[in-house]
Amino acid sequence: MSNTIKAADTDTVTVDVNVDVKHILGEVSSFDRNKFVTIHADVGENEWDDNYGPNFTDDLRDHFLNGYDVYLGRNTGGIQWQLNYWTKEDPAREGFADPANIVTNATREKNNYAAKTEWHPYEHRNDQILCAQLHPFWPDGQKMGYNDWAFSQTDTDEEPFGTATGEFMGRYLKEYYGTGGTTGKVKPKYCEVINEPLWHLVDMDKTNTPEEVFEFHNAVSKEIKKYNDDVLVGGFCTAFPDIEKNDFQQWEERWKLYMDIAGENSDYWTIHLYDFPSINNGKQKYRKGAQMEATFDMMEQYSYLSFDEVKPFMISEYGAQMHDYFGAWSPYRDWLHLKSVNSMMMQFMSRANIINKTINFLPVKADWGTNGVNDTYNHRLLRREDEPASYTGTWVYSEMVQTYELWKDVKGIRVDSKPNVLDVLTDSYVDGNKVYVIVNSLDLTENYKVKVNIRIEGNAIQSLKAKHHHLNGTTDKDSPVITEEVYNNLPDAIEMAPEATLVLEYTFADDVVIDETSNEVKYYATEYYKPIAANTANHFEIKNVSTSDYGEAILRIGVGRNHGKEIYPSIDFNGVPLDVIKDYKGDDQKDRDTFFGVLEVAVPYELLDTDNNISVKFSDDGGYISSVALQAFSFSREIDRTLQKDTAVKPIKQSEFSLKPNPASSFIEVSSLGSQQIEKLELFTVQGQKILSQNINQSNSRIPIGDYANGVYVVVVHSKTGLHSQKILIRR
Repeated sequence: MSNTIKAADTDTVTVDVNVDVKHILGEVSSFDRNKFVTIHADVGENEWDDNYGPNFTDDLRDHFLNGYDVYLGRNTGGIQWQLNYWTKEDPAREGFADPANIVTNATREKNNYAAKTEWHPYEHRNDQILCAQLHPFWPDGQKMGYNDWAFSQTDTDEEPFGTATGEFMGRYLKEYYGTGGTTGKVKPKYCEVINEPLWHLVDMDKTNTPEEVFEFHNAVSKEIKKYNDDVLVGGFCTAFPDIEKNDFQQWEERWKLYMDIAGENSDYWTIHLYDFPSINNGKQKYRKGAQMEATFDMMEQYSYLSFDEVKPFMISEYGAQMHDYFGAWSPYRDWLHLKSVNSMMMQFMSRANIINKTINFLPVKADWGTNGVNDTYNHRLLRREDEPASYTGTWVYSEMVQTYELWKDVKGIRVDSKPNVLDVLTDSYVDGNKVYVIVNSLDLTENYKVKVNIRIEGNAIQSLKAKHHHLNGTTDKDSPVITEEVYNNLPDAIEMAPEATLVLEYTFADDVVIDETSNEVKYYATEYYKPIAANTANHFEIKNVSTSDYGEAILRIGVGRNHGKEIYPSIDFNGVPLDVIKDYKGDDQKDRDTFFGVLEVAVPYELLDTDNNISVKFSDDGGYISSVALQAFSFSREIDRTLQKDTAVKPIKQSEFSLKPNPASSFIEVSSLGSQQIEKLELFTVQGQKILSQNINQSNSRIPIGDYANGVYVVVVHSKTGLHSQKILIRR
């Protein structure tokens, strides 16, 4: 959030929900739990069982996966184990795995899986991402764990660096899997070349360059696809995608470079997203909110400009890193992760059409990462019952299970919802006579009262069940809780704590009929990533925009600047100045090195044309406009919205006034038809020059335009509380 909004102005948030309007994003219009309700685990991991001591339940897989309707997602150890302990070198080719040995090992593993019949019922939940670890897959001479050989380091035209690694991974994917059940484990749909390579090879080791790593990715990807035309290969598993770092040099030297070198052979982009809610004695460095929006938008736009498509994203790890709380387990430490997961998940859901899968980074027990009660792994679904006193006792759920308890019942068709505060995220789904409205707060300190506008003519709401996921207090001695309340009479508003999430389940008397639509399309400007010079407009074009009779539009401007620089520019859209609200999603980023975020600016829908011109001007030097995009929503019916906070300008409905004729020759006539009295009319050229401003003192006014040349102009009609923009044609 920007600090321009006072608590007194934002204590009530209004969420508009139109349950009859299906929200269609690309081809996606439903809640896909396989994408969003996941855990960083595989079905065969021994941590599900009682190898490390007794579990609180006899069948943990069933209790968790079926009980909470959760999907599995990623394996980063299995392929490494098979390489280190079982795979022999090809006697005819130094540095390559023996194909015959791979087949032998694969047959054994498929037979082992076939015998594990208790795993087979979970195959539909195990849409896997296979990922290799750095060693021994990176060819640097390091030998396999129990085998006296290492991958070839040759780098020639005939054998590019990484060929041997890619051949093994390709053969592994081809041979080790079946189609389920007795044929062997279902083949992974996705493959990531190496987990977080630049963090290890460039940031820590400092002996390799990003170019070498990306060329390696290219070679490995090509080899994998030689053996598997049904596996999607992506990269580069960024540990920290700080693309704005060093005045965007990290963009130039990492993600842009990766797309330029290896993008053609990448089916998707993998990034890992972590909040740092408490680092270096309490500093807060969040990605959730505007920062994450800016990261996505810049990558999306460059993908579109480079490949004529926005290739999808894989978020194979996300959540929070709880640096100041490394050590003993505490409920508050779990909360730091939980609150980030809820917010990030909702931001991912807003891009459901370009997301392959998102994985909450949460191993089952992570006993392998724990060295005692005062040195426990931060991310664990289960903990020892006696923690934090001692690392003993039955394995029980940690507070981390609350994510899954909160989202347990959510499903259905996505319908229109929108809050009137940028620091609040919303989504809504219809399943029969149930409507789920999810509300999440990005505000770090303020409480909200949430008022939901949800009604259907002729279909009464019978009850409301509200789940409120929040910290039960304000200190690091407090615990996260989910409080639940059932209302037979709807409350005027529901309290929501800072960084909390509400899941509201409305039960209607009859099934909800969805017979209207909202089609969302995101358009990208033909240019991106422009330096900011004081009082100098940067110009952008957004082409081939489609519109309908009803709709909404949001201009998205990515901004990366040093702290202290102006954040909010002046913006003209097709020659008309826009009202730039001084706010953005999330915190003020004061503990981050710089500000990097997306400004979301409402555009009067009538201003949209097939081809659109945007100018953006700042009053001071420095930084970049990182991306420019337009979210356009085409409605099948008119939709009313609650006035957005921090603005007194609300669009006047077309039905509340008359503007004619169009085309016009010698005059235009404006008339009030509704409750809003028209007070002023302005006329602009399409280049943005204001050529007429006239006060309106009557309900019906005729304004001469005979002195203006033939062409297209923009009329802006003002009332006391709102405005309406539309184009007119002057023709004689």
